[in-house]
Order: sequence, then structure tokens, then C-alpha cells
Amino acid sequence: MSAGLIAAQAVAAATPLVLAGVGELVAERAGVMNVGIEGLMLVGCCAGFAAVALGGGPLLGLAAAMAAGAVLAGIFAAVVVGLRGDQIVAGMALNLLALGATGTAWQALQGADHGDLDHAAAVACMDWFGPQVLGQSVMTWITLALAIAVAWLLAATRAGLILRSLGDSPEACAAAGIRVEWWRAGAVVAAGLCAGAAGAFLSIMRTRGFAPGMTGGQGFLVLALVIFGRWRVGGLIIGALGFGALNAYQQQMQSQDMGAIVPYQVFLMLPYVAALVVLCLRRPEKPLATGAA
Repeated sequence: MSAGLIAAQAVAAATPLVLAGVGELVAERAGVMNVGIEGLMLVGCCAGFAAVALGGGPLLGLAAAMAAGAVLAGIFAAVVVGLRGDQIVAGMALNLLALGATGTAWQALQGADHGDLDHAAAVACMDWFGPQVLGQSVMTWITLALAIAVAWLLAATRAGLILRSLGDSPEACAAAGIRVEWWRAGAVVAAGLCAGAAGAFLSIMRTRGFAPGMTGGQGFLVLALVIFGRWRVGGLIIGALGFGALNAYQQQMQSQDMGAIVPYQVFLMLPYVAALVVLCLRRPEKPLATGAA
């Protein structure tokens, strides 16, 4: 496998991580940690696939995925922001809810005439999501533009200053007349939109199908990458590209003679092990109020 192909695969693998990561980064800068991002991505996968498989087309699939992510994120925000529930417990409950709901929806789709993504809907998806500009999908370039916009928003706008302040001193923000709950809830819902879109990218463009639990821990990896990047967009992108490169490399190793010697599970866990090692070596300072009820 050539270096160029590995690089292209790395960028493709990093796209959903960056897309979901920029939303989670904004939410955490505002003081809310959503460990349920795995569930948000999973419902995005399911809703996006279902909409396209039922003949809705790629844009409707993307919209359905984003809507599903936003609805679940809104429920999470109501619990942790409105009712001041524990963020970790609520996030894990969201993951369990998403796993059960998507599994049930998948079984329902199996019993319906939902067609197949190899037909006209799939062609439309590939035309819109597939490689078009410099060997990368339109969604990849949209994700890059979104990441740049979020970095600018956080660093150079009043809204960014408010979000950063919410993560460090929500009491001071409230004293200044800022509606802390509304800002935090908005950041969480925005993160849900991004996570849903990332799920649609996974199911429609990357795999062109859906299977229960198909995110395979990528939502938890997004959380790790946000920490790795020290809650900065640039660091998040670097971490996601590094993971993508390791993922492409392990696929290459599986396809070579090493795949017959070493169990394939060893290669599958390689990127995740590397992420854990890097996190253990770094000591980032999170926003002071992130994770607090």
C-alpha cells in the first residue's frame, strides 16, 4: 500500500472523528461532558442509513441523522443542564438507550422492504459523499471548514468568549447576566447535530450499511481525542489524523502475511492502544467546570 493511499484512508477515517469532535469540544468548553457521544453517533448511523435505504436520498439521510442526534442530545441537555443530573451517569444511560433503540429499529427494517444501498440511492450517496475534490469526499471538506469556523468562533468572537467562560466560571457568567443553562443546552444540541452527521458519514459513505453497535467505540475515542488535543481544534485534528493513519496501517498489516501470523484482533486494537498510551503520557488541564453537575 502506497503512502498516498494510506494518507487518503487516514483522512477518510479521521473525518467522522473530527466532525463529532468539534461539537463535543464546544460542549466541553461550555462545561458539559457528554460521554453519550457514542450513542449519538450510533443513532446517526441508523437514522441516516434508514432514510437513504427507504429512498430518501443522501441529503435526507444526513438531515435525519442530524435530527436524531439533536433530539437525543436535547434529552441529555434537559437532564444534565435543566435537572442538574450527573453528566457521566446520564451519558452512559444515553449510550444504552441508543444501543437498544437502534437495534430495535434495525430489526424492524429487516422485516420491511427497505431496498438496498447498491441501487439508485447508493449511487446518489456516492456522488454526494464520495471522492470529488482532491481525492476526498465533500463531507471531508465541509468538516474541515467547520473545524476552522469553530476554532475562529472560540478564539475571536464574543460567543466563543462566553463558551470558554462557561467552562471555567459559570458563576461569573451568571453574575454578568449570561443565561448559563441556555448557552450550555445550545452547545450540547450543536454537539448532537455534529455527532449525528458523523454517524451518517460512517453508515452511508464509509460502510454503506448499518449493523447494531457499528460505531465500535469511536464515540469514546472522540472523547479521548478532545482531551488529547487539550480542548483545541488543532490538537483534535492532529490526534484524529494520527488515529486514522494507525487505522490504515493496521488494515495494511492484516492484508499482508502478518495477518496469517498474528490474530486480526491485535491489529484492530492497535489504534486504540496507541490512543490510551498517549493520553496516559499527557496531562491536559480541562475547563474547570466541565463534568460538574
